[in-house]
Amino acid sequence: MTTLRIDRSPEQLAEELKGLEHVDWPAVWAGPPSPGQALDDWCALFGWRPLAGERILSVHSATGQRMALYPVHSGGWAPVKNLNWTSWHLRADNADENDLVLGRAAEAWSAFEAAARTVLGEPVFSGSWDDPTFPEPPIEHHWLVQREDRLEDMDPYRMAVWPAAGPEDRVTVLTVNLGISPLPGEKRGALININCYPPEDV
Repeated sequence: MTTLRIDRSPEQLAEELKGLEHVDWPAVWAGPPSPGQALDDWCALFGWRPLAGERILSVHSATGQRMALYPVHSGGWAPVKNLNWTSWHLRADNADENDLVLGRAAEAWSAFEAAARTVLGEPVFSGSWDDPTFPEPPIEHHWLVQREDRLEDMDPYRMAVWPAAGPEDRVTVLTVNLGISPLPGEKRGALININCYPPEDV
């Protein structure tokens, strides 16, 4: 049997995205202050509650979702390069179930993407890892995966991208991530992730 490790619903994803509609994104990208009352007050601006963390700040949103803020540089919390959370995580219990994991991920993806569309509208791209129109990274260290790696690992397996509505908004990316292709006998996992990035061209 496969094991479902995280099972947030598509409806919960829609609520989480609605909760980000009025976030002060420039303040998020500038990054949080050090732990203490200042951090508590900063998180409260967005309806978040800070959780214990050293290298990466994790927060609980008003919807109960755990989110992580990844810094641009290691060793500090600011500035922030992306806000990330996982809505769904399925793992194979043995390697014979790897194809089943892919099939269930594709089914779950359809429901999560439909839920995201109810909040964010039409994405500028939505497709699978081998889609000929899959966007390519404009620079080497971009958040988009290099084409060779994407085709080799089928990762991201699915992706939808919603552009920033303006300079004080965010790029929203919904993906099914598989990680590196498993070796023979290795078990596969699939995660439906949401990442928010500072405005930039796709």
